[in-house]
Amino acid sequence: MIIFDEKKYAEDIIANGYKNEKYITGDNIILVKYWKYKGLNEKEIKKKLNKLMDKFQYLYNSKILESKIKRAMNVGMKYELVTDKIVEIFDKEIELINQLETIEQRKMMFVLLVVWKFRGAKSFRITNKDLMDLAKTKLYNKAFWDNIFLLTQSGMLSMKQYRNKDYYVVNIKEEGKIVIKIGNYRNLIYYYLALSEPEKYNYCKQCSAPIKLTSNRKMYCRECWKEIRREQQREWDRINRKSDN
Repeated sequence: MIIFDEKKYAEDIIANGYKNEKYITGDNIILVKYWKYKGLNEKEIKKKLNKLMDKFQYLYNSKILESKIKRAMNVGMKYELVTDKIVEIFDKEIELINQLETIEQRKMMFVLLVVWKFRGAKSFRITNKDLMDLAKTKLYNKAFWDNIFLLTQSGMLSMKQYRNKDYYVVNIKEEGKIVIKIGNYRNLIYYYLALSEPEKYNYCKQCSAPIKLTSNRKMYCRECWKEIRREQQREWDRINRKSDN
């Protein structure tokens, strides 16, 4: 699972609890980073984490509570929270991707390029499921690896092994002018598709994220529309309270 905005992710855990017991260690590290970002000191962070974990102790062995908190503190205090990160895509990169034979290859390569830039590392890992979900493509295992092979044959992608794990390496140079700035990663493949099929996409009036057109009246992405509706409801409630008085 790739977390593009750790601030929103941490706030969701605080509001709704842990999503999966498999991710508790990673979630706790993000929570530590979040509370540090909010200006809390180590003692205050440890107290908050202990209280949250105590609330969800049915998800793990309570005997290892202290060790889990200690690990989260040791790692989380070393790093900054990842939030509001912008990935820039250049026209020459898009031109290169457009040379690929199929739309599946183009979408997969675009996602790999974005994740590579987001991670800021020479090599990175991403699960097959995450890659296909972000590219909005469904492929059986053989077809998936056939496409990865063709991407490596193109020279844009290579793979290496480290400790028996496969890592991707993107071999595309940043050249030309910036044509895409990605800040909302909810439907990141839409940024690419909006360039190749502009008649099918629009941009949210609130956050500028690309949205797939289902009608000419669609002006907001799902997240912004929900917030607008909530704000409208709050305003309606305020007016009603005022009229009652």
